[in-house]
Amino acid sequence: MQPSRSNWLALCSIAVIVSVVGLLFCGCSPGPEKKKASAPEAKQSEASSQSPAKPEPSTAVAEPAEAKPAEKSAAAGPKPPLGLPPLPIPADNPMTPEKVELGKMLYFDTRMSKDGTVSCATCHDPKMAWAEHTPTSTGIGHQKGARNSPTVINAAYATSQFWDGRAKTLEDQAVGPVENPIEMGHTMTAVVAQLATIPDYQARFKKVFGTGVTKEGFAKAIAAFERTVLSGDSPYDRFVAGDQSAMNDAQKRGWETFRDNCATCHTQPLFSNYRFFNAGVGSDKPNADEGRMKVTGKESDRGKFRVPALRNVADTAPYFHDGSVAKLEDAVALMAVGGKNNPNLSEMLKSVREANLGAKEQKDLVEFLGALSGKYPVVEPPECRSKSALRPLGIAGSTFRVRPSAMRSLFISFNPKEAAGTRSMPTMMLPREVVPRSGV
Repeated sequence: MQPSRSNWLALCSIAVIVSVVGLLFCGCSPGPEKKKASAPEAKQSEASSQSPAKPEPSTAVAEPAEAKPAEKSAAAGPKPPLGLPPLPIPADNPMTPEKVELGKMLYFDTRMSKDGTVSCATCHDPKMAWAEHTPTSTGIGHQKGARNSPTVINAAYATSQFWDGRAKTLEDQAVGPVENPIEMGHTMTAVVAQLATIPDYQARFKKVFGTGVTKEGFAKAIAAFERTVLSGDSPYDRFVAGDQSAMNDAQKRGWETFRDNCATCHTQPLFSNYRFFNAGVGSDKPNADEGRMKVTGKESDRGKFRVPALRNVADTAPYFHDGSVAKLEDAVALMAVGGKNNPNLSEMLKSVREANLGAKEQKDLVEFLGALSGKYPVVEPPECRSKSALRPLGIAGSTFRVRPSAMRSLFISFNPKEAAGTRSMPTMMLPREVVPRSGV
């Protein structure tokens, strides 16, 4: 006896409801972590610097001390590659494999953004040297940011985070983009509440921290994961270790030029002293970025930005805080002439200008910067059964996002106009005939 049309529809309804509920409430299951070393040899530099001026008396935020990453105390963690100092790990956030895995899941999860389209990996893509090859990034609602996304590589050693140093630690940095209205546009209160509905995350937070989902645990897990993103063992490191064949003649000449003109600010071993200087980049634009001044409130900090670390700089184009320079050669040329004139140009840039570095020296500098490209992990996203934004199931005809792999079992149809131009999973709609009008 053939089943009636009404019975067939009822069976489909049950199948769809079960599938959707499973998609909504599941978390991410870690897949096999594939890591490969990537050390593309290219060119570039934001070389040039200035010795820090004496701090001015102010009630505003104090300038961070010029901490030397190599001198920071280190807790147990991953062994740094050749050329890097011991890894600084906060005493209140020791690293464990389970914590790193949780941080990895959160890093790739688009549910951290309000509309479910943006994750940490969107702007800091492991396959793009943990950065993004666009001048500035695009957040929720296709909003454009004003600054270039710096690489996560070796961020564990930085004495401050972001171009303007507004976050002191990776833990502080981890929650900032979530609540930035043009990045993820969410609130940590909502994110914590949403993650707390997912059994997988509940279990992992309990195992790692002994608590439910919390803002503090969220930040610590992501920071722990980011501390595994290290790059060393570059041709430069092997050269310094005694392998004279690790760098070619042009790179060796570039190293000598760099050491004489750029190393005051781009200090070894990370090739940054993590202080703030004004190179004039973007100063000629309308409503120029105030840089560090937004944090300290000091006029003397106008247009100052954190000295970028130069390891793997050849892999992280475009350059400078606004991503305004596309090629490494052009970045080197700009710094070699002492940046751009502006009332607050740092003195060290003026001394670089006086060195009058010619085309040959600049070419050698680019070659040397390519020798700073080391091996870094390229981490694959964990297998997630659902990357949709958390939202209640709707009644018949309402829309929600699901993974493409679920399409066959859900009897769903694309809305091509809605799906076009979005990074998120395509928006799909349940046929009215399948979902009961009362909803689920």
